Amino acid sequence: MPYEPRTIALLCELAHAPMQPDPAPVQRIHNQMFQDGQPAYSSFAVSPMGPVLSNPEAIPGRVSQVLFLPDQVQFREEHGALMHEAFALRVDHIAGQYSQARGLENYAGQRVTVRALLSPKHRKDARRFVSRDLLGFEETPTGQPSPVTEHFGREAELAGLRLAFPGGPGEPATVALRIESYSADPRSVFVELQGSYGPLDQDAAGLGERVNELYRYLENRTLPFIESFDVPV
Repeated sequence: MPYEPRTIALLCELAHAPMQPDPAPVQRIHNQMFQDGQPAYSSFAVSPMGPVLSNPEAIPGRVSQVLFLPDQVQFREEHGALMHEAFALRVDHIAGQYSQARGLENYAGQRVTVRALLSPKHRKDARRFVSRDLLGFEETPTGQPSPVTEHFGREAELAGLRLAFPGGPGEPATVALRIESYSADPRSVFVELQGSYGPLDQDAAGLGERVNELYRYLENRTLPFIESFDVPV
């Protein structure tokens, strides 16, 4: 692998037909977790938005939860240590149990989001890497200012690239890619991949594998693409 990405968020949204929120099935799922001896989430609560399973976190910004909304199920892992393989297993297991408990015929669609940070190999300042190496916003050999400076009178504080790809055989319906400098850490490049998928089978087979599939998209396509611009300066 060209880089060692640091995953900062794993998200999965499962859309289904609108229905009245019911805390009871979610509480039964939570109870079953403890009976099995390996609870993925330690807390169950009923929020104004709907039932939620979560792991209370003492660190600001860290989130670990599943929220059961009237028309979708939202899985969120942000700034934690959970690997994508374990996240995929959670999605498979809980979504399957919930569909059976609520009598869902299918999930109408799935959206998976992976966010990660990486450090360029040949630039200490990732903002310069994105602006100059990736986007080509740099001074000319004759000393002309970059297009950004020329037209706006200053360098941009944040710069990035956004691409969208239509799906192909065995791929998401669409893939959206963002590559940006990262305001919280000038040494890091921010990468976001979002894959959208169509309807799913009643037994929720393949939900977790789609999480793993999108992560492979990061490893096998996105990182080599970035590396092609990361050359000695």
